[in-house]
Amino acid sequence: MFKRIIALNLLILFCSCAKNKVLDNSDTSFNIGADSTLDIITWNIENFPKQDNSTINYLEKLIDSMNVDVIALQEIGSDAYFFDLINKLEGWSGDKTSGTYGLAYLYKSELIVNGLNEISELNNYNLSRTPYMLELYWQGQNIYIINNHYKCCGNGTIENIYSDEEYRRQQACTLTKDYIDSNFDNKNVILLGDFNDELNDTDSTNVFKIFINNPDKYKFVDMNIAYGSSANWSYPGWPSHLDHILITNELFDEFENSRSTVQTIHIEDYFEGGWNEYDNYISDHRPVALSLKFNP
Repeated sequence: MFKRIIALNLLILFCSCAKNKVLDNSDTSFNIGADSTLDIITWNIENFPKQDNSTINYLEKLIDSMNVDVIALQEIGSDAYFFDLINKLEGWSGDKTSGTYGLAYLYKSELIVNGLNEISELNNYNLSRTPYMLELYWQGQNIYIINNHYKCCGNGTIENIYSDEEYRRQQACTLTKDYIDSNFDNKNVILLGDFNDELNDTDSTNVFKIFINNPDKYKFVDMNIAYGSSANWSYPGWPSHLDHILITNELFDEFENSRSTVQTIHIEDYFEGGWNEYDNYISDHRPVALSLKFNP
C-alpha cells in the first residue's frame, strides 16, 4: 500500500474533545512522507495520555493524517491507553517497554519488522531508561532504530559526579556509542529520542562531543535545526532543541540525497487553540521527522 504525501492544512479533523475541531484550515502546510522514502518521527508525548480519552482521540486523527512509516515515542505512561490507541489506528502496529513513562514504537503494519527489543546491555543508571530497538527491513537493507530518553534537567555544567544530570547524559552517549561500535559496525543505525540536552552547547558543556567529534562515523541530521532559529526547536517552553536524530555513516549517502529531509513539525499550528491547546492535550515537545531517500 502506497504512502500518500500529506498536507495537513487540507484536513479538518474532528474528535469528541475541546471545541470539537482539532485542526484548523490555515494556509501553512508541510509534507511528510513519500512512496520512496523511509519516514521516521521521534516524539515525546508528555505523560501520555495527558487528558485520557481526549488525548487518544486527538492522536488517532493526527497519526492517521501523517502516514509516515515509524514513530518512536517517549513518556508512554499507560499500557491500556497505548494499546487502545493502536486498536483505533487502521494499518498500524506497535509495542512499548514495561514500566512507567516508557519508550514505544508505532509502525505501519505493512513494514517488515524483524525485531523489537530492549537493549539489556544498556540497562544502565546513566541512560535513565533502557533503550528500545526496532530492526526494520527496508528496500533490501536492515535498519536499526534505537529509541532513547535521557535524564532531564541540570545546571548546564558537566560535573564528574555520580548524580550530576549532565554527567549522566555524557556517560549515556559514551555507553551508547561503545555499544553501536561493538555490535553494529557497518550497519545502518538511527539513534533518536528525547536526549534532554542541546547540540549547540559549547565544547566544555556539550554532552554529545563523543559523537560530534567523530564526523566520519556519526551525524546529527538535526544539527542545522539546533543552530537555526529557535522557532524551529523541539521544546518551545525553554526554548531549546532537545529531540535529536543521529545516523551512522552507512546512511550518509541516503541523507545527502536531495529528496531526504529533516524537520521539526509545528503541529500546534493546526490546532484552533495553537500551542496552548496542543500542550494541554498532547505534549510540551514537538515531533522531529526524518525522511530518507534510498538510492537509486
